[in-house]
Amino acid sequence: MIAGLLVAAALGPSTTGAAVAVAATAWAPLAAHTAALVQDERGSGHVQASRVLGASPTRILRTHVLPGVLPAVTRHAVLRLPGIALAIASLGFVGLGAQPPTPEWGLLLAEAMPYVERAPWAALAPATALALLGAFAVTTATTIGPRQRRTAARQSTRQAPPADTCTAV
Repeated sequence: MIAGLLVAAALGPSTTGAAVAVAATAWAPLAAHTAALVQDERGSGHVQASRVLGASPTRILRTHVLPGVLPAVTRHAVLRLPGIALAIASLGFVGLGAQPPTPEWGLLLAEAMPYVERAPWAALAPATALALLGAFAVTTATTIGPRQRRTAARQSTRQAPPADTCTAV
């Protein structure tokens, strides 16, 4: 957060400065997670077998690595979205984000602080929006990926099970 504050302060109070500050600090965990997943997927047996069978690196990436990595990376990105929105809102709250009259959740919270006792809904609206974004992200992340696994599990149970006994002719 301190690095984000320094970048936002250096670029000046603006929407662009806040976005660059958050992007400069928020990409590293997602990149590290993606790199670890790619290395894990490249080391798996089916990718090694495809390589031995002569598949091109582009084909391996397109048919094996990306389908294995993309759902997990998408879930991670969706789950990080509320934190990123909160970071941008906090920069707006302290005055390093969007400037008036631009509507932004942190700026709306900062402007509503003097009126909290008389009009609490003015501060509750942006706070509720941030909380709903968090709930939406968790709900969305649970639907990414597992549905594909459930579908594959259903298809495997629909196939006829292998016969346990041999039939003599």
